Amino acid sequence: MKSRETNLFVVIDPTTAHQPALVKALLIAKLGECHIHAFMCVYDDMEASESSASRKDFKREALAQANTKLEEHMRSCRMSEVSYSTEVVWNSEWVKSLVRSVRKADYEMLIKSSYRHSSANRFFSETADFYLMHHCPCPILFTHKEQEWQSNRVLACIDLESTDANHARLNKSILRAAVNCVSNMGMDLYLASTWQGDVNLDDPVLRARYRELSPGKEDDIYSLGGDRVLLRSGKAVETLQSICAEIDPAIVIIGTVARRGIKGKLIGNTAEKLLDVVTADLLTIR
Repeated sequence: MKSRETNLFVVIDPTTAHQPALVKALLIAKLGECHIHAFMCVYDDMEASESSASRKDFKREALAQANTKLEEHMRSCRMSEVSYSTEVVWNSEWVKSLVRSVRKADYEMLIKSSYRHSSANRFFSETADFYLMHHCPCPILFTHKEQEWQSNRVLACIDLESTDANHARLNKSILRAAVNCVSNMGMDLYLASTWQGDVNLDDPVLRARYRELSPGKEDDIYSLGGDRVLLRSGKAVETLQSICAEIDPAIVIIGTVARRGIKGKLIGNTAEKLLDVVTADLLTIR
């Protein structure tokens, strides 16, 4: 790991005893010096209490209970001797409060549990996951499972077809994150991209796009070889879903680009759509 302490922002769900995000944060912490900042947001109407004399007392009691519950969750950190801090916030708009908290410090990663939603639910309401993809300043690891990673593969999904500067920068950010995962976690790197028309690694245009990503010889992704470079023809989401089913990665790394309004809802972005169709953890780079 890096010589300095890695700061992880972990979202704790106050509605459940199961905390997949915290489990994954501890797995990462085992690999080097990490500090875990555990964030929990709570809010309730006073009508839920029959004993509190005032709104102020009700809020104080609720926050005290939340702090106690959060410390119970952090028992695993204490047992593992992992440095941690906690934050309990009272706010009815928890995801916006979360983003404000993230922006106060320099975090390498936000880790959040994610549960599958229907396409209609994602379309008609801005879920917390989608809001975070568009507003969180640091990479986000969305995790579905509490258990340890069962495979040793990291799949980096890049866009070789777009030629604008923003996508080029995003591709390089994705690869940097992938190389960090591989070197820090001892995993194997796989690369995936879609390409219109027949895929031929000897195509000079494709080869040029490919090599632009890693000018250094020791980091040249072209040296991965054909078995780890998965360039396929087809629609992005369906193709990447098929690749994930084929190689069973532990972590899929993909970029996310914010789109606004009805056009954004109709087009969506690949990271959003992939979140509900893969079983792997999804690391999104904004």
